[in-house]
Amino acid sequence: MATKKKAVQQGKRKPGISPGLLVSDRVQIRDVRLIGCGCEQKPAAMAGKKSYDITTSTDVQSDESRRLIVVVAKFHLAASVEQHVQEPALTIDASFVLTYGVNSFDGLTQEGFEQFANLNGVYNAWPYWREFVQNTVGRMGLPPLTIPVFRIFESSSPARPARKTKKKVPQKAK
Repeated sequence: MATKKKAVQQGKRKPGISPGLLVSDRVQIRDVRLIGCGCEQKPAAMAGKKSYDITTSTDVQSDESRRLIVVVAKFHLAASVEQHVQEPALTIDASFVLTYGVNSFDGLTQEGFEQFANLNGVYNAWPYWREFVQNTVGRMGLPPLTIPVFRIFESSSPARPARKTKKKVPQKAK
């Protein structure tokens, strides 16, 4: 473990270590805040079997003078019912800002910040997103909806701009 830290502090990239892992090795989460949200349901939201898609995207900025990385993680849920698949019966959007302290920027790159944001930023915000959806759906008078755990998968591109999750929710019409 000490060898890895020494290589990271010197700004050297060990073979096989992604730039995003170099970033994650140096950060500590300081703050998570909801910065934007919205929701809408159509009358069809109460009827039929439902399925939903979740998409995510991120923006990242680094501030070396303040020793910070700021990630904005954006989430979008679009739920449809069997009879009206073309138009979502329910949409929920939320954006969270995550602030991370960084002990050293030596050897870190924009590619690394983007990889870090796409994986760690979304992963760290996911529990807040799940709770937001669960509470919002309840406040909208809809049956409970539990967002699944965050799934990590290998991407072919180093900095993935968006992530998509699909889920079918079997529910009978009331």
